[in-house]
Amino acid sequence: MNKALKANERELIKLIRFFSKRAEQLTENEELSEDQQQLTQACQNLEKQLLQHADNRAAILDKRTRLEKLIEDNAQCPKCQKADMLKKQAVTTNEHGWKLNTYRCRRCNTGFTWNRPNNPWHMMAFLEQYIKELEESLEHGIEPSLRLQTETAIPQLQDSLFRLRPVLQDSDDEVEALTEKEREMDKLIHQFKNYLLIEKIKLDTYQE
Repeated sequence: MNKALKANERELIKLIRFFSKRAEQLTENEELSEDQQQLTQACQNLEKQLLQHADNRAAILDKRTRLEKLIEDNAQCPKCQKADMLKKQAVTTNEHGWKLNTYRCRRCNTGFTWNRPNNPWHMMAFLEQYIKELEESLEHGIEPSLRLQTETAIPQLQDSLFRLRPVLQDSDDEVEALTEKEREMDKLIHQFKNYLLIEKIKLDTYQE
């Protein structure tokens, strides 16, 4: 069975396939009534819908996971300035609510928090603030060499932000739509599962 299915979806599909198998037997014996045929068709349609929804959910969540891993820290130990012996230890949150990675350098036995967000959503907020700080620095007068570097850096950062923002917004919209669809599907699954269980009980009683 499709690994992307949730537990309640798998349970319903097992019920659906029970009724589908029964319908096949009734068809062979030419005993399939119109009501049973309609139920079988509804079951088949719902199974197809469940499988399609599961695949769609898996694709959206996979895309979301890949986006979450988009940011590479390039962290360096503040003591030895090297990265080869760093071990990621945990994730912490700073005063802005941004998630940051904490590391320990096994060479220096030094623990530290890398001062960059570990995900693109918080990195976007970081870039917005950083660009603002650079623009403010130009207004207050800085050394000519730093001014040139800053004036060059700002458009590059703005371009990164321009390209990042719509990608993240699309992902947020997809996840929001998926969450709403999940609520609808869970309600449908609950109702249809209860209906099929009642039909199965009636069938078992009749057969006895």
